[in-house]
Amino acid sequence: MPAPRTVLLTGAAGGLGTLMRDLLPGYGYELRLLDLLPVEGEPDAIVADLADKDAVREAVRGVDAIVHLAGISLEASFDKILRANIEGTYNLYEAAREEGVPRIVFASSNHAVGFTPRPQG
Repeated sequence: MPAPRTVLLTGAAGGLGTLMRDLLPGYGYELRLLDLLPVEGEPDAIVADLADKDAVREAVRGVDAIVHLAGISLEASFDKILRANIEGTYNLYEAAREEGVPRIVFASSNHAVGFTPRPQG
């Protein structure tokens, strides 16, 4: 049997991250968890800011793939969104490139295009 593949899961404490933490091991993946907040029930989870290039590089080192769910999904100031959703994602992709990680699955949000006005009624 081949060795389990290790997947870095960013945003592991969030709603989608929690679902993926339950789902991915059933497919034979070992998870390395990362979030800005502690991950409940996961003492080995990495608590780090994706804006911290060194912490991101260390988290990425040795993984086979990344599932990137981290980011600010609420309305926030541009500075907060820039740091988390743009700089953090850039740091993650750059660390993956430097460490030779061949796969990243990236989930976006409404912040890619903003909220779309809906007609009333």
